[in-house]
Amino acid sequence: MNYIERKEDYLKEHIIPQTANEDFAEFWQYHVENLKRIPVKYERRLLKTPYDKTITTYEISFNTHDDTVVYAYFSKPANIEGKLPCVVWYHGGGGKRRIYPNIVACGVCCFAMDVRSQHGKTFDLAQYKMGTDYVIGSMVTHDILYKDSYYLKNIYLDAVRALDVVALLPEVDSDKIVTFGESQGGALSIAASALNDKSVKCYASVPSYGCLWDRVEKASGVFKAINILLNRNPELTDRVFDTLTYFDVNNLVSLLKVPVHYTLGLSDPTCLPEFVYSFYHHTNSEKELTIAPFTGHTASEDYLNKVYTEFSEMAEK
Repeated sequence: MNYIERKEDYLKEHIIPQTANEDFAEFWQYHVENLKRIPVKYERRLLKTPYDKTITTYEISFNTHDDTVVYAYFSKPANIEGKLPCVVWYHGGGGKRRIYPNIVACGVCCFAMDVRSQHGKTFDLAQYKMGTDYVIGSMVTHDILYKDSYYLKNIYLDAVRALDVVALLPEVDSDKIVTFGESQGGALSIAASALNDKSVKCYASVPSYGCLWDRVEKASGVFKAINILLNRNPELTDRVFDTLTYFDVNNLVSLLKVPVHYTLGLSDPTCLPEFVYSFYHHTNSEKELTIAPFTGHTASEDYLNKVYTEFSEMAEK
């Protein structure tokens, strides 16, 4: 038995149970149906970028479930005509949209949205109920007591709406839309593919926002803010943990119906291998896992080579 086989045997013995309430699927069906009732509206404008010789890029703004306007970059190969597959990319926590030449070089389009109120152009116009006394160092505390208005609900639905916009773009083959992201982006990729049937495959690199009770207890990453909140207000623990069950990726993966390709880093200190392996274990659709030894909170070269090869093959079909 080699090193990776030994590590996988360990992970198989440390599966983290799901925490979904009985109304979990009903909760998401309700909010997705409400989103569908809102007609998609988007605007686009051509941008001048350093990549213009090989990549054509537009800025796109689109509506979502509230008054927020979400901004994105849509890039396509400049020298290829006709409808092309599209990779919908979601950035990591605290990041922003970018142009991704490495994705477009595979012969596909790339749609990269700004997550609201992080470091991009998308400002959060949601009407939150909780006052600033409960907002501690991170957006993940916004309305943590109210599942129907919680911050993660908002960014998950923005990710879902992104697929609706992409399917309408004239350059895109709507039968070849996939989702992809890393860390927070991996979670949004899972949420979008689980909640919108326009995706045909999900790619999730070291996905975050899962096994959330454990992450709060460990004060891990952005969830340290919730740890601090509960340290100051322990009487809120059960209410907070109940809210988190609806947005926990370890629960959301059960709604996936399309193939998914995960990767985990065995040295990841943020999204622990046990977390990502649990997502993989609880996924009922076709699935693949790339285990990267001695790799932290990032995609391994092996995983990216597999993914980009699949993008290129999708473009050739």
